[in-house]
Amino acid sequence: MTNTQNPSAVTMFDGMRRLLSGVSIITATNRAGDRFAMTASSVTSVSGEPPALLVCINTTASIDAAMASSDYFTVNVLSPKHKQMSINCATPEMSASRFDHGHWLRHAETGLYYLGDAQATFICKKQRSTAYGTHNIYIGDVIETRVAKGEVNVLGYLDGNYLTAPQ
Repeated sequence: MTNTQNPSAVTMFDGMRRLLSGVSIITATNRAGDRFAMTASSVTSVSGEPPALLVCINTTASIDAAMASSDYFTVNVLSPKHKQMSINCATPEMSASRFDHGHWLRHAETGLYYLGDAQATFICKKQRSTAYGTHNIYIGDVIETRVAKGEVNVLGYLDGNYLTAPQ
């Protein structure tokens, strides 16, 4: 019997593994000025006017408290050269060294750190948050967008593996 014949054997996670997602690193700073970064595939455009993004963060992630207390966050869209950074930002044991590698820059207005060589970076002003299940959902208005020069070359995630999106 296949999973399509036995719905009780299929979980939402089995289905989500079949959804191709872009890979981003979310950054935030808490009130003490400590920096946080987390790999995320759960980033969505909410609105074109005003331009806004939605980010879902597990409440057990260390960045969640920083997101809750901060007025700003960034979304850094990754390219294949950022794969190891994505792995580091997804590994709790690597939290102390997440900003040791990569082309991190400090945004003058917000104090947030962002990847200067990301495919795209969105600086967001948090507008609202809501808890749902195991996650907090943060919505932020995009106050600045930075886009890399050259061809689009994004890092994707599908079925538990990183991949390069075809051109």
